[in-house]
This record gives sequence, structure tokens and C-alpha cells, in this order.
Amino acid sequence: MKLLTAAAILAIGAPAAALAEPIPAGVAAMIEAASKDPANLKVVADIAKQTNPGSAAEIDARLGEIAAAAEAARVEKLSSQTFLEGWTGEGEAGGFMSTGNAEENGLAVGLGLKKESLKWRHRVDAIADYKSTEGTTTKERYFLGYEGNYKFTDRFYAVGAVSWDKDVFAGIDSRFSESLGLGYRVIDRKDLYLDVDASLAARQVEYVQPLAYFPGQDLSESTIGGRLGGRLVWEINDNTSLSEVAVAYFDSQSNTIESTTALTTRLSGALAARASFNIRTESDPPLGREQTDTTTRAALVYSF
Repeated sequence: MKLLTAAAILAIGAPAAALAEPIPAGVAAMIEAASKDPANLKVVADIAKQTNPGSAAEIDARLGEIAAAAEAARVEKLSSQTFLEGWTGEGEAGGFMSTGNAEENGLAVGLGLKKESLKWRHRVDAIADYKSTEGTTTKERYFLGYEGNYKFTDRFYAVGAVSWDKDVFAGIDSRFSESLGLGYRVIDRKDLYLDVDASLAARQVEYVQPLAYFPGQDLSESTIGGRLGGRLVWEINDNTSLSEVAVAYFDSQSNTIESTTALTTRLSGALAARASFNIRTESDPPLGREQTDTTTRAALVYSF
């Protein structure tokens, strides 16, 4: 009886085993050749399974092994990096058109650096808009900022940010901002992500001396308040992306809300074209200054 039972089990299992055909040598070679490029690997694997349906299970198993090896290599690489290693960046140069406190056209340059490790995300951004006519400066705006995220989970993180900006024609000679809080990745897909955060914030402002200045007038201000932030990046396709970055500061003296929307299209290799629109609103600007400034930029971007 036991022999009959064993024979029945073998008879049932034999057809299933027969379906698991090995991957043909030529197909296996193509999969290995494409293993360094995830997009290309998917195309090759799909074609391989269509032309070799009997080997589909073996192909899927090999894809799983490749993915596991790639993830292990990524983790090992990130774990061994020093703080100065692993940074990527982009520089941009082009022109701007502004409205508000300075209605001008001029030169715009920018630099962005970022790095992501197993536990940290770092980002540094710098922007300069400048225009001088016959030795007279008619537009002068600078921004330099750093943001660090410490990841508790894949979505939940702590956020710290520091920044400095200067906009002479908006009446701001120097403004430092510091914040510390928590953030959450609301959407987390390969082609789209959305981060939001809320923080306690401090700001120290030095205002430009007004024309109607009188001795003893206080041109500085220090406040404690809150900061809200959001960042959305959508990879529309392999060559085009859309981003939106919004930041708002709230305190007892004034509120600042700023938004930058950018569309970037890759032209060739590391070179891309970018069009962006920035709007900033100050609830309580210095006397004689407008509340809202806008800046439209068009630039060439080089990634490195």
C-alpha cells in the first residue's frame, strides 16, 4: 500500500516538474547582460517569457535573485560611504523675469546637491538672481539652504532645515531661518513621491535701511514660530519631470509663503532644459514694499 501511495505522489508531481524547463543558455546570457539596467532587464525578461513559456518560472526566479543581489550591493555601498561620498548634483544657468518689488530681466544661476543613505537624506540648494545696469544694481536676490531628513521608517522621518536669503528690493538685507520637526512621505512610488512636514522654526531678519530712516530705528527682528513644507516630484517619463516645492513660515510678526514649480526635460545625456515659476508672499513687508514677488526662470541644467 505504501509503495502505491508513493508512486501516486510521484505520478502527480512529475508533470509539474516537467513544466519547469531550464532557461536556454542564450536567453540566460541576455538576462545577465541586461541585469545592470532595470528598465532594459524588464523588457528582455518579458520577451524571454513570451518566447519560452516553459521557462517562465525559472526566469522569474532568476529575476528575484538579481533583484536581491542588487539590493544587497546597494545596502553595502551605502553603509560604507563617508559623509562626503555619494553626492549627486546639478548646476543651472539661464535668465529670469521678475515682478513685484523688482520688475526686471536678468541672469539666474543655481546649484543643487543631494545624497541619500540608509538612514539620511541630505539636500543643499543655492539660487542667485542678479541684474545690474550701468553700474546700478536693479535686482539682487540670493538663497542658500540645507535640509536633512533622518528616516525612522521608509515613510516617517525627522526633518531639520537651515537657510539664508537676501532680497534687497523686497527690503530684506539678511534672513536666517532654522527649523526642526517631523515629516511623512504620503506618496511613495518609483515615478512619483510627495513629502510633507511640520516644524518649530526660528527666524532672524535684518531689514534694508529705508529712505525715511531715523536714528534708533530697529532694523532687526527675531521670532519663533512654525514651518510647513511640501515637496512633490513626478517623473512623467524617462526624459521629463515635474516638481513642486512649497514652504510656509508663520510667527507673531509676519508670515512667508513660497512656492516653486519646475518642469525639466532632458535634452541629451546630462544636459536638460528647465522652466520654473516662483511666487513668494510676505504678509507684513517693510514700509513701501509689495507683498508678492514672482520670478520666472528658463535655464539649461547640467547633472553630475
